[in-house]
Amino acid sequence: REIKGPIYLAMELPQTEKYKVTTPMKIVIRACLQLMKAMGHKDTHVSFGGHGEVPHIGAPAFHSFDRVVVTPPGETPPPLGEHLKRMPSDVQRRKNFFKLQQKVEVGSTYTFSMKNRRFNPLLWKVVGVPIARQFTVSRFTDSVRLAVYEVLEENGKPVDDSKGLVTAMAKKKHTKRNTFLWIRMSRKRS
Repeated sequence: REIKGPIYLAMELPQTEKYKVTTPMKIVIRACLQLMKAMGHKDTHVSFGGHGEVPHIGAPAFHSFDRVVVTPPGETPPPLGEHLKRMPSDVQRRKNFFKLQQKVEVGSTYTFSMKNRRFNPLLWKVVGVPIARQFTVSRFTDSVRLAVYEVLEENGKPVDDSKGLVTAMAKKKHTKRNTFLWIRMSRKRS
């Protein structure tokens, strides 16, 4: 089917209740969010969840992916598990994201990659954050999910039809969505 709403990438906590966090930690989280916005990720948002929304940090998916390869129907997509070569289109997509008129092509295969210098899933730590430097994620949770989803409702109201544009934005609370993909990561218990 055609895409109707904005497409987002989020790192979520797999719970439905509101995430309880202390006031000092909220200040640190909001400061990190402001730093991310200053670094060019202006549409990144955070939610502590509750009322049908899972706690998450999210952003427009096609702005978040480092590499995106669109393989038309009948052609062979790149092999998984191998490095995706950086293409000029990747640089332009991220630089001029909000000027793009690119649409999601139904029937095409999308291969994408993400690099993150801040979260090390093998050590279960956040690293290289200014001021905090590094901390163990297990202080906050034992598992996280990476999810790619289409926003269907904001604050209980249907979103405007995005016409499949990858630049479509959601501006309010995501109260209903259609998840395409999620990957759960959990720390290894000793």
